Amino acid sequence: GIDDLSRRVGALPSLPQAVREVAALLQQEGASVSAVAECIERDQALTVRTLRAANTAFYGAPGRVATIRTAIAVLGLRTVAALLTTAAVSAQFADSDRCAEFHFKDFWRNALTAALVARGLAHSAGMDGEVAFTAGLLHDIGALVLATQFPAEYGLALRFACEHDLPVLHVERAVLGVDHCVAGEALARHWRLPPALAQALALHHEPAPDPVGGPTLAELVNVADALAHGIQAQAAPRDVVPPVAVVTWERVGVGLPTCVEILRSTACGVDALCEALSL
Repeated sequence: GIDDLSRRVGALPSLPQAVREVAALLQQEGASVSAVAECIERDQALTVRTLRAANTAFYGAPGRVATIRTAIAVLGLRTVAALLTTAAVSAQFADSDRCAEFHFKDFWRNALTAALVARGLAHSAGMDGEVAFTAGLLHDIGALVLATQFPAEYGLALRFACEHDLPVLHVERAVLGVDHCVAGEALARHWRLPPALAQALALHHEPAPDPVGGPTLAELVNVADALAHGIQAQAAPRDVVPPVAVVTWERVGVGLPTCVEILRSTACGVDALCEALSL
């Protein structure tokens, strides 16, 4: 239930200090390259993982980025911050294999696909691409929490959903009393991620439109998640593409040619990032 989940999430490690400090710096006007680079460089393991991601061909700088400062100069502060978060979060759960039914490689491939698709959609929709990247990356992080903290129960839920062709979200609620959206929101709050990000994780399967504004981050991630599952359907034949309401699709407002272009560039980027991060 929710109390047990809250207790276990509260016992999980915080995000590395470098990630927290960089996020705080980026909230300030005119964050300096030197200050951000110094924060990251204090954590050598994270620096190495971030640079490996920055050097992928997807970012147009293969072999050119030897330091964090160069990465920031070539890719920009916000992109490097998003890659830093990717490196940190994937490292946090690197040795998690307690739930046999949960396929960690597939999880990270889907997470990175959704991240890159969300980034592309955000650019087309006039939204912040790197915030969208992080939301896409973390959209199903609650499933990783459930798989690592409740491996037996979550394994049962995944088996039942697969055998009876049911949405995993509904089976999670029946078996565990919580779902991966609730777990993701709890982890986002534990990690002190921005409220908009926590809300996107909580609502990405059932986004509520903002009656006065443009598309919300949750709506964007809802579409990105469906597209990510759609282009990976061959790799995971039992995978289910999450439904997207027509109103959500219309509010995100990205046409078919743009979608095709985003998906084409994403496929190359995912392979490169998975390899760079050993996922």
